[in-house]
Amino acid sequence: MNDTIIHDSIKVASKVITKVTETDDRTNWWMWLATFELGIIVYLILKNKLKSKIAKKKQFRSEALRQDIDFNNIINSSFNSLKLYDELKTRCHPDRFPTDEEKNLIAENLFQEISKNKMNIKRLLELKEEAIQKLKIDF
Repeated sequence: MNDTIIHDSIKVASKVITKVTETDDRTNWWMWLATFELGIIVYLILKNKLKSKIAKKKQFRSEALRQDIDFNNIINSSFNSLKLYDELKTRCHPDRFPTDEEKNLIAENLFQEISKNKMNIKRLLELKEEAIQKLKIDF
């Protein structure tokens, strides 16, 4: 009796193994196809992203090349702008004109421009002239 149970078990197991092997072959083929499709999708997405990055770099480069660069201003700003900035921010501060509302408003606008252009000596010199004319400040 035990002998027949073992033989029957082996027969059933071999049938199951054969079915699993046949199913695995079909699944394996579909798995390779799905993996290939995934690879194509990832490639297309990465290609699109890389293309947009390259386009952005080209656009930035073309915009940069179209602009005029004032190297003299850059060099002077790096060495001399902080001194002029400190002088302008103290002389044109809105708190120096508490009684005259018109001058206070002009000083406030000038002070904001001075703060924005802290490292641009060319613009700071223009603001200095504007302060001399509008606020009547002697430097």
